[in-house]
Amino acid sequence: MRWKAFGIAAAVILSAALLPLAALADNPPGTTTTTQRPARQHAIYYAGAVTSANSGSLTVDVLLTGKHDQQLDGKQVTASITSSTQIVFGRGQSSIDPGDLVEVRAIAADASLSSLTAARIHVNCNCHWVGGTLTAISPGMIRVKVAKTGPYDTVLNGNEVKFDIDSSTQFVEGRDKHHITISDLSIGDKVGVVFSANGFFRDPNFNWHDATFTAKLVHLHRDKGEASTAGGDGAATTNGQGQNQNP
Repeated sequence: MRWKAFGIAAAVILSAALLPLAALADNPPGTTTTTQRPARQHAIYYAGAVTSANSGSLTVDVLLTGKHDQQLDGKQVTASITSSTQIVFGRGQSSIDPGDLVEVRAIAADASLSSLTAARIHVNCNCHWVGGTLTAISPGMIRVKVAKTGPYDTVLNGNEVKFDIDSSTQFVEGRDKHHITISDLSIGDKVGVVFSANGFFRDPNFNWHDATFTAKLVHLHRDKGEASTAGGDGAATTNGQGQNQNP
């Protein structure tokens, strides 16, 4: 009996000694059996004005960010565009062009946000509308006492606002929107102005007093009985931006 008991005890001890060796054989040093979790992707939001765009990337001057992504605010940010990127065009938009305002939801591999891939891009027309009375006119700008605004531009209502004029600004008159020039405008005229802004009116930090507004279209409205400006080169066809705003 004593030898039998001794043999059983020796077998138990030998089995216990062999278990670690078996484990090492299945998992050599330097390996692990735990499953590696993929790095957590960081979803971010930012919006701004497009500086360049092509089929593979989008570069934006950032004007607004999500509350956890403020390190991007004021910077020029590039995100990759892939076959899975969803692109949504706003009214009157069919492409992404410099100057367009975009909202971007992107994925970053880590919190440094150094490499971004766009998951969704919403393309907005950088066009706003006001109606009012001309108070100043010069070759490079006009001022308008604003009486009406678009739905996102109400902060301008009742104020005198400056609009820059450049070579792309169109001037039209009347319901047929025939072309005129800035020299056909007079102080006191009623106008509608479609314009771009260098910021987002929805941004709580946006200060319209410091903003730059550039007129895309100035639409002269004559009072009933007032003589219409002669000339022009026929009925004007405005771009999609002007048509969206009912100037």
